[in-house]
Amino acid sequence: MACKLLCLLVVFAIITFVTHGSGPHCGLNDVTLRQSKSGMVESKPVWKVTLNNPCICLLTNLKLSCTGFESVVPVDTLIKTGDVCVLNKGIQGDFVFKYAWDTSFDFKVIDGTFCA
Repeated sequence: MACKLLCLLVVFAIITFVTHGSGPHCGLNDVTLRQSKSGMVESKPVWKVTLNNPCICLLTNLKLSCTGFESVVPVDTLIKTGDVCVLNKGIQGDFVFKYAWDTSFDFKVIDGTFCA
């Protein structure tokens, strides 16, 4: 009897791991982006951008729309090409970068790769 119970528990654990082991399916809609003021530099406000990937999988090649983006301080983590900025770091959990400009920019998540 104990063996049957143990076998059932093992089978249940395997099924649970296979169906949920990699976490819930995540997509770009799960990624959040917040901005807040974080001081001043060169007479311009510093904007703190917090990206959050709540998924278990690493998010890479994250592309943000960044039309008109400028900063008086370098932003080493962004590579800007036209109106698209690519984050050159993988994200799992929170990731923060800062820039300095008169106004905040309307960044939007447009593309990325999970579990690459």
